[in-house]
Amino acid sequence: MPSKQDLFARLEARLEHFTPAERQIANHMLSHRNELPFETADSLAKKLGVSAVTVGRFCRLLGYKHFRAIKEEMRKGGGSAPWLVGDQLTQYMDRFGDQEQLRRSLETEVAALVEVYGMVDTPAWKAATNVIVRSDLVQIAGFQTERGLALLLANLLQYVREGVQLVDMVAGTYSDVFTTQSKARCLILLDMRRYSKQSLMLAEKAAERSIPLIIITDKYCDWGSRYTPHVFALPSEGGHFWSSAVAMNCFINLFVTSVAARSGKSVEKQLEQISELFEHFTGFVGPSKGRKGSR
Repeated sequence: MPSKQDLFARLEARLEHFTPAERQIANHMLSHRNELPFETADSLAKKLGVSAVTVGRFCRLLGYKHFRAIKEEMRKGGGSAPWLVGDQLTQYMDRFGDQEQLRRSLETEVAALVEVYGMVDTPAWKAATNVIVRSDLVQIAGFQTERGLALLLANLLQYVREGVQLVDMVAGTYSDVFTTQSKARCLILLDMRRYSKQSLMLAEKAAERSIPLIIITDKYCDWGSRYTPHVFALPSEGGHFWSSAVAMNCFINLFVTSVAARSGKSVEKQLEQISELFEHFTGFVGPSKGRKGSR
């Protein structure tokens, strides 16, 4: 019988080779590992909108007689309670100083950077860049640990163009997104598994209102393409405790560079104005170089 750890490893390794229905089940299992001990084949099928027969067939594909066998195997490995985050942390910390593990992490993240650079000259990249350039208002939302990445994207875009906003998370109504009168606008969502319900609800409402939407996420997101053709599924595996944000950081830098390149001379003017204001109100380290727009 395969082990619990082996189950998840094989799910991730075979994800791209599954059928759409199988991929949907696999993504759910990967994203809801702690909840699996409390599921049944029927409850899982109901959540995913597939038949219990499909769930059973998928279990047999993985080498289990039925879904109950998966739960039994998980319980053997972790008792009757879900697999605790603390246990995962202990496992990662025990092996973090392992040079071989660090080497594999480095190779994985370098490969992720290469993959992101390969996206730059694609039709999908150009189409998304066009959406930004043509929008008078660009609104950006990020959730959980990706909130900081959303802030980074917003701050960098504000240097090269006007009309960039980080979506207000405090009020909880998202009125700044859905009551604005600007017609030429777009919304950018950043999120990685386990995905916030807010991401899904914002995507649904944006599609309903015909707001151009760009989703920057990981390769396990199976719902983004329902709401927009502009979905960038980035590698997020790095062998660390948290999902790796290396690819997403790289994407943000390259994406802002592409927007700047497409925006022409307006970028230089924007940079000059911001640099002058920063030097006046805050200042840079060392003497002024007398060059407008430099940082």
